[in-house]
Amino acid sequence: MIRTFSLFDVDYIVNSHSELYNKEFKYDLSFRDFIEKSVNEFIERADNKENIWILEIGGKRSGSISIKKVNDHTAQLGLFLVEPNVRGTGYGQKLIDTAIKFCEEMGFDNIILWTNSELKSARRIYERAGFELKKTQTQILSNKEMLEEQWELTIEK
Repeated sequence: MIRTFSLFDVDYIVNSHSELYNKEFKYDLSFRDFIEKSVNEFIERADNKENIWILEIGGKRSGSISIKKVNDHTAQLGLFLVEPNVRGTGYGQKLIDTAIKFCEEMGFDNIILWTNSELKSARRIYERAGFELKKTQTQILSNKEMLEEQWELTIEK
């Protein structure tokens, strides 16, 4: 089941991202701070053109995704995570589809997202959903050099 998040989910979102990205990609605590700031800013804005969804399987939180309003025409996808025990089951694609459908309903023209080249599974899901790689830049993030990528999807009207 994919549901809208509640304040009860804040710790899950922050901790799951921090722990998983540390374990799998050696991201440092600055990544945790980044996720926490993103969630808190979402709560503070309380914009009806933004949302965070939680994937729940058997009553256990197993993933998340968010849409943030950049401007009246552009939304930004973020906080995308699928727990390792449910990867490969199609739930990642269902989360992406939920976010895209929301953006269509809100009247956005396009969706952008930022990711890193090492997140290969997520990148494949983005590509299957129709996102295209638009820009790359080398950044120092989480105390390591990464190739950061901006992807974009134009919403068909």
